[in-house]
Amino acid sequence: MKQKNTSGKRMLLAFATGLLSMTQAQAQSEIYPQHFDLGEVTLLDGPFKTAMDTNINLLLQYDVDRLLTPFIRQSGLSKVTTSKYYQWENSHPTFSNWGLSSWSLEGHVGGHYLTALALAYSAERDNTLKAALKQRLDYMIEVLKDCQQAYDKNTAGLKGFLGGQPINQIWTGLYKGDLTEFKKYGGWVPLYCEHKVLAGLRDAWLYAGNAEAKTLYQNMCDWTVNVVSKLTTTQMQDILGWEHGGVNETLADAYRIFGDKKYLNAAKKYSHQTMISGMQTLSKSFLDSKHANTQVPKYIGFERIYQEELRDGATISTASYQKAAHNFWADVAENRTVCIGGNSVSEHFLPAAKSEQYISNLDGPESCNSNNMLKLSENLFDETHDARYADFYEATMWNHILSTQDPATGGYVYFTTLRPQSYRIYSQVNQGMWCCVGTGMENHSKYGHFIYTHSEDNKTLYVNLFTASKLQDEHFALTQETSFPYAQSSKITINKGGSFCLAVRRPQWAGEGYQVMVNGSAVDVKVAAGTAGYVEINRTWAAGDVVEITLPMKLRYETCPNYTDYIAFKYGPILLAAKTTASSQEEAEKTGLAYEQLQNEYGGEGRMDHAPGSMAKRLSISSSPLLIGKREDVLKRITPTGEACQFTIDASDAQNKGRWNKLQLVPFYTIHHARYNCYWYQQTAENYAASDMGRADALEEALVARTIDFVAPGEQQSEAGHDVAHSENSSTGSYQGEYYRDARQGGYMEYTLANTSGKTDSIALMCRFTTADKNRVATIRIDGKVLTEVTIPDTYKHADDNGFYNIEYLIPADMLKNADGSVKSKIVFRLEASGSGMAPGLYYLRLLSGYTGNGYKFVASDWKTGDAGRVNQSNISYDQDANKITVKAGKGNNNVCLMMDYSNTDYSVKSTQKYLVVRGTNLAMGSGKSYLWWLNGKNKGSQVAPQVTRAVGDEVIVAWDITKSNINENCKGDVWNFSTGQTIFGLTSTTGTSVISYIGFVESVDETTAISSILASCGKKTGKVYSLDGKYVGKHIGNQAPGNQGVYVVDGKKFVK
Repeated sequence: MKQKNTSGKRMLLAFATGLLSMTQAQAQSEIYPQHFDLGEVTLLDGPFKTAMDTNINLLLQYDVDRLLTPFIRQSGLSKVTTSKYYQWENSHPTFSNWGLSSWSLEGHVGGHYLTALALAYSAERDNTLKAALKQRLDYMIEVLKDCQQAYDKNTAGLKGFLGGQPINQIWTGLYKGDLTEFKKYGGWVPLYCEHKVLAGLRDAWLYAGNAEAKTLYQNMCDWTVNVVSKLTTTQMQDILGWEHGGVNETLADAYRIFGDKKYLNAAKKYSHQTMISGMQTLSKSFLDSKHANTQVPKYIGFERIYQEELRDGATISTASYQKAAHNFWADVAENRTVCIGGNSVSEHFLPAAKSEQYISNLDGPESCNSNNMLKLSENLFDETHDARYADFYEATMWNHILSTQDPATGGYVYFTTLRPQSYRIYSQVNQGMWCCVGTGMENHSKYGHFIYTHSEDNKTLYVNLFTASKLQDEHFALTQETSFPYAQSSKITINKGGSFCLAVRRPQWAGEGYQVMVNGSAVDVKVAAGTAGYVEINRTWAAGDVVEITLPMKLRYETCPNYTDYIAFKYGPILLAAKTTASSQEEAEKTGLAYEQLQNEYGGEGRMDHAPGSMAKRLSISSSPLLIGKREDVLKRITPTGEACQFTIDASDAQNKGRWNKLQLVPFYTIHHARYNCYWYQQTAENYAASDMGRADALEEALVARTIDFVAPGEQQSEAGHDVAHSENSSTGSYQGEYYRDARQGGYMEYTLANTSGKTDSIALMCRFTTADKNRVATIRIDGKVLTEVTIPDTYKHADDNGFYNIEYLIPADMLKNADGSVKSKIVFRLEASGSGMAPGLYYLRLLSGYTGNGYKFVASDWKTGDAGRVNQSNISYDQDANKITVKAGKGNNNVCLMMDYSNTDYSVKSTQKYLVVRGTNLAMGSGKSYLWWLNGKNKGSQVAPQVTRAVGDEVIVAWDITKSNINENCKGDVWNFSTGQTIFGLTSTTGTSVISYIGFVESVDETTAISSILASCGKKTGKVYSLDGKYVGKHIGNQAPGNQGVYVVDGKKFVK
C-alpha cells in the first residue's frame, strides 16, 4: 500500500470558541492510491470553482438537525425522557419528501450530506468556510455516535446499526435468516439507504479526518456483515435483487482501511452474481429495461474487490468481477450514452428498439447514474490508464454534472430531459430530498479528484483534464492555467523539479493541430488524431518549466443512440444547445425569443416534484426546430458568431412553418431557466413527409391533456410516488421494452391516485395490457369497491404489433365522492388476481378526465355469426343507414346465431343495465327457441333461457336478466367492460329470414317496448330526441343534438352522434 508523508496536511482552524486541531491525517490515498487528496488540488477561477463555491454555500443552508431526525427516532432516543434528544421530532420534524409512512428513504440524504460536508471541507480553501463545514460534520458524528450506541446492548441484529427508515424489523428478521419483513419493504430499498450512511461515515474519516467517524464506520461494517450472517447463498442473492447501492464497495474499502479479511469476504457476499455472470461477454441487450442506477454501483464494487485482490498479490478469485465491470462500462458508454453523457430514461436502460424514448420521454438521464459512471471510470482508469475513460469522464462532467446545478440557487436536477423544447426542474433547499439531491451535494466538490492522477510508484504524473488548478503534494507541484473550452489551449507550469514522466492526454476529439510544447519546443506526439491516448514526456523537470498544450476543437454531430433521426452538435467535448425560449423578459427583448414563466420549475415537497414527466409543461415535438435536408449538409447551417463557443444555426426550413429562423448555439451547461434543444430532428424532406411524427405527437398531446395522474408500474420512483402496495407474490419486469407489474394467484397491486381535477363526472381509468397475457383474469377495485373484471383476450382491435393496448374504464361518480358528498382528492386503485392463475401485467395506469362515453351502443356491424354451422356469415347483411341486421337463417332452431365482435370493439355497460335485450322480426317465442350461450367471455356448458319474450307490434323482444344467468362473472362492478370476451346467443327465425333492429342493455325491459310507439310518434317531426331505450333526452335544435355520443331516434329516424 502506498504511504505518504502527511505532516504537511495538518492544520489549525480558528473557531469562534477556540481552536480545533486535526491530528488525524487524511486517508484518501488508502482507498485511492493513484489519486491526489482533494486538499492537494486547488481549483482556480473557472466554471468548476464557481460551481463548487455555489454548492458549499448551499450546503450550509440545510437543516442538519432535521437530517438527523430519522436516526434519532429509530434509535429510540427521542422517547427516553432523560435523553437530550427527548421529543426531538417535535422541534425537528423529519422531511416529508421521500419520508412518508407509506414509503420512506429517510436517512439516505443524511448519509449523502455527511459525504458532501467531508468532500467540501477537503476541497475548500477558505478557512472560515472550512471551519463551518467541519463544525457541522463533527456535530453530525457526535449525534450519530449517540444513535449507534443506543443499540450497543441489542442482541437481535441491530448492534452497530445506524439508519433512518421506520422498518427496524426487517433487520432483526434478516439476522434470524427470515426474509419475510425485508420482502415487504424491498421497494423501500433499505440496503441502498444503508450504503449512503456507510459511505458518509467512511468519507468523514477519509476526507475530514474525523477519527470517531472511522470507529462508527467499522461498527456499521461489522453490523453489515453480521445482519446477513445466517442467510443462505440463495437468500442473499434474493435480497440483492433489490437496489442496494454500493454496499460491496464500502466493504472492500473497509478491508483496505482495517485490514480484516472478513470485510473483503463480505464484499463478495454482497455482490450480485446475476450481474456478474450476465456481463461476462459484451452483451448489448443484457441490461435492457433494468433499473440503471441499481446496477452501476454494483460494478464499482466488483472492480474495487478485484483491485483489492490485485493489490494483495494473492491468487485472483474475482477475474470474472473485473471482466463484468469492463464489459458493463463498454456497453453503457458505447451503446447507451446520450449527448450529455447520461444513459437512462425514467431511470432505466432502454432496449435499442425503444430508443425513441430518449427523445419523447421527459424523464431523461438521471444525475445519480452519471455520478456513479464517473466513479467507475476513475476505477477502470486506475487499472488500465486507458484514455477512453478520461474522455468519457470529461464529456459527462461538462455536459451533465456541471449542467445539473442551478447557478442562481445551487439547486439540483434529477432528470435532465432531452426532449426538444423542454426544461429542467431544480430542487429547493430543505424541501426536495431526492437521491439526486444527495449525489448533487457531493458532485460539485469532487471536480479536483481526477484532474491529475499518478502511478503508484510516483514515476508518472497524468494530466487527465484541462481544468484551471494547482497541484501540490510531496512529489509534484504544478499550476495549470486555462480558459478551456473558451480557449483551445492550456499552460502548465512546473513548480517542483524532479525526474518523472508527464503524461498529457490527447482526447479523441482533438483534431489535427494538437500539439504539446515544453519550454517552446514541440514534443513528438505519437498518439494519432482521432484516438484517445497520452503523450508521455520523460525528463528531469525543473521548477519554472512550461508545458503548453494546443487543443483544436472541431464542430461535429453525433446521432442519438439507436435513433438516428436525431442528432446533437459537439464542439470538442462540449455539447452545444439552443434556447427556444428566453430566460428573462430582458433576454426576450434582446433575442426575439418568447419569455415563458416555466411551470413547476422548482420542485417542492411533493413526491414526484422532481420529474418533468409529472410536473413540466410539455410542448409538441413537431413544433420544435426541425432540420430538413441532407445529413451531409447539416453542418453548413452553423456559423461561428466570433464569440468563443458560440454559433448560430439556421432552422428556417419550410416544415418549421415560420416558427424558427436563426437560433444561438451555446454550451449546454450554460442554459438554465429556459426551454432548450440539444437533440435535433434531422431528416430529408421525403423521410419527414413519410414519418408519423405529427400524428403520434398529436395523440400523445391529447392523452397528456386528459391525464390527471399517471403511474408507470415497475418503475421504482413512479411506484413509490403513488404509495405502491403489493402482495409478496407480485413482481416487476419488462416485456418488449415496456415495464410492468403483475401478481401471481391471489396477489395484488395498489396505487394511490390523486384526483386534482375536483370533478366526479367523466373521470376514467386507462390501463395498458398486452394480449401476450391472454386469459389472465383480474378484478379492478377503487377504494375497495369493484369497478370491473378484466380478462385479457387473444386479440384486440386496437392492439399494436406486440399486443399492447389501452382500455378505459369509466369511474362512477359515487366512487369519487366522500360520504359527505365532497370530491375525493385521492383514490386507491387495486388490481388483484381473481382467477386460478396470474393477474395480467399492468404496463401503465392513468387517471383521465374528459371521458366522452364509450358506453355500449348498438351498431349493427358489430355483430357477426356466432356459429357458422347455424348461419354462415355470408347470410348476414347490414343496413348501415337503418342500423339493422338481416339474417337469412334457413331452417332449424337457434339459427339466428350472433356474436359480439369483442376483439374489435371497446364498450362499457352500467351495472344497472341488467337486461340483455334483442328485438327483431320473425322470431319464435316458444320454449327452447332462444338461448344465451356465452356472456362476455364466460360459458359453463349450459343454455340460458330468456326471462322475457314479448311481442311489440311486428317485432319480438327477447331479454335475459344477466344477473341471473350464472355466466356473468365478467359483468361485475358499477361499470363493466363489454369487450372482455365473446357474447353469443341463438334465436329462431319463424320464416327463415329475420331482421334484428336492436341489441343492447337496459335497466327495464319495459323501456324497450316504448321504442316502437316513439318511432311512430316521431314521424310528426317534433324534433324530440329519444335514446334507443325509449328515454326522452332533449330537443334537436339546428345541427345540435343533446346527449353524449351514441345512437338516437329523431323524427322517426335513427342517427349516430
